[in-house]
Order: sequence, then C-alpha cells, then structure tokens
Amino acid sequence: MRSAVLALLGLLLGFSFAIPGARHEARRELLLEEANSIGTTARRAQLLPESHAANVAQLLREYVPLRIEAHREAQFSDQFATTRKRSADLQDRMWAEAVAAAAERPSPITASFIASLNEAIDLEGTRIAAKRNHVPGAVWLLLLCVTGCGVWLGSDQAGSSGRHSILERFVFPILIAIVIAIITDIDTPRGGLVSLDERPLLELNETLHGSSTSTTP
Repeated sequence: MRSAVLALLGLLLGFSFAIPGARHEARRELLLEEANSIGTTARRAQLLPESHAANVAQLLREYVPLRIEAHREAQFSDQFATTRKRSADLQDRMWAEAVAAAAERPSPITASFIASLNEAIDLEGTRIAAKRNHVPGAVWLLLLCVTGCGVWLGSDQAGSSGRHSILERFVFPILIAIVIAIITDIDTPRGGLVSLDERPLLELNETLHGSSTSTTP
C-alpha cells in the first residue's frame, strides 16, 4: 500500500511540476514577444507624420512602465486593475493616433505601424491570460491528499516496526514540502526564487527614454 501511494505521489509531483514549468516558459516567451512588438511599433512610429510620431513615442514611454508594473502586481489587487485601466487608456490614445495618421497619409508604412500596434495590444491581453493560468485547484487538492497519506503511511510503518528513521520522519516530508513550494513558486509569475526575467521590457524602457533624451534639444 505504501509503495503504491508513494508511486502515485511521485507521478503527481512530476505532473504538477510539468504544468507550471511549461506555462512559465510560455510566459517568458510572451514577455519577449511583447517587448519586441512594442519596440517595432516605436521604430515604425518614427515614419509617421511628425506630430503623430511624437505623440506615439510619448505614449509608448508611458505604456512600457505600466506593462512592467502590471506583471509585478497581484492579479486581483486594486493596483493591478488600475494599471490595466491606464494601459487600456493609452492603447486607445495610440490607436486614435494611428487612425488619424492613416487618414492623413494612407500608405503601406502607416499600415505596417497599425499592424505592429495591433499586435502589441493583443499581446497585452495574451500575457494577462497567461498570468491567470495556474495549476487547477483539483490537482493541488489531490496532491496534498496523496502527500498527507504518503507521509502518514511512512510514519505509521516506522512506528509499527519500532524504527525511528530520521529519513522517514523528517527528511522525506521536508523534501516533499520543498518540491511543492517550488511548484507553487513557478506557478506564481510575480516573483520568488523562480521569477520571470523582465530584462527585455526593462531594456526597452531604457531605450525609449534614452531616445527621448537624445532627441530633446
């Protein structure tokens, strides 16, 4: 019985570890894609009529810090909701600039800018969905139940045989707890021991503000 429970526990731990691991990699790729998309939008915005180009550049400089902040906030916090609202407002203003630029100077260049801007807006929503994607609660419940049974059976068998093994009494439960803690950490993209690398957005933010400084007379 004990061997079967421990085998099931190992299977569940591997399954539970694989889910957040794959989703963490997906979040990392989405962050890089969003940074690249915003960077492309900023470069293409320079080809717009001068007034629209300046407005879009300023809006993007305000937009990127919000994207960084949104990643760091808990998804159900008031600050996260406020950040999303501000991001949506900036998206609407950038889209209005794109519409005005297209009306003023319709061209393939303007169309390419609109396409990159649309992609950046879409990726914001995709990243939010990925942030909300976690290990199902039923999996956590099953994992905790099987873990409790495995630890209890190990301790009970050790007590019945008169053996007081440190490995079974202390080391095994601690190792299981560490593994579950790491799974939880990976499943939570905001921070912890295994956090999402924000450098693509941070570097983009520095680049946008650096270009602003260099163009200021």
